[in-house]
Amino acid sequence: MIWPDQWYDEVFAVTRYYRGYEKLAGRDASLIAIGEVIMEPMMPARAANLQNQSVKKFHDRFGQHFHSIAWYVDNVQEISAQLERHGLRLFNIVGKQVKAGEESFAVWTHPKDTHGQLEFAAVGKYSIDPRFQPAWSSRFWREQHPLGIERASHITVLVRDLPSAKRLYCDVLSGKLIHEEESPARKRSAFVAVGQDTVVELAQPLSQSSPEGHEMEINGEGIYSVTFATRDLARAGEFLRSKQLRPEPDGADSVVLDKKQAFGMVVGFTQRKLPNDPR
Repeated sequence: MIWPDQWYDEVFAVTRYYRGYEKLAGRDASLIAIGEVIMEPMMPARAANLQNQSVKKFHDRFGQHFHSIAWYVDNVQEISAQLERHGLRLFNIVGKQVKAGEESFAVWTHPKDTHGQLEFAAVGKYSIDPRFQPAWSSRFWREQHPLGIERASHITVLVRDLPSAKRLYCDVLSGKLIHEEESPARKRSAFVAVGQDTVVELAQPLSQSSPEGHEMEINGEGIYSVTFATRDLARAGEFLRSKQLRPEPDGADSVVLDKKQAFGMVVGFTQRKLPNDPR
């Protein structure tokens, strides 16, 4: 049996800069860097009398699944006030609902308010992000690793009401709509640039038989996939197959690993350049 940390090591050759138990959050986790992308594999803590049951409740409901999107912000209290003005509920690290101004290090939204849970955190509170160190470089993943990862192309969030999701990401989160498209009988998408280096695809399924529609039927709205931009899709696919994975075509210029292969995640790799991508 392969464990998640081992899988990330073998597939992505990650830089792991934290592994441990967080009592307040009620979870065991790692923090890993894949080039410029940070991910947090986590599980409910195996401890009696958990102070915070939120991670356990999420796992009990969804199993292995993407949990949330997190951004660094300059001022947590300022973003909290902005979210609260739009009627969004806020929570702290122990899962307690809070008001704007009560937390200065991190806040989380209610997933039903924001089409999946979002986190906004100050830099450096819980760990030391290696990307801020003087010697950091993502060159290895881009130029030496067989996956040729340049960045995260986009994170896909499934939504039922695309206009409502666009208002949240553009008006409330100050994102910029860069592209819209439709895949017939599959999904309607809006790509929004948020902050300096994130693009979120807001995807409304058009058919229950599509992968996105099937996921919506089972789990509802939320984070569905992450797609990495690769320099060489053919080489990336060959490498994934060498690891006994089965990447499937997803259009002319992308491949995808389904949830059964990636611990409940859908993970894609693409050579497509998103229209109007500002990065």
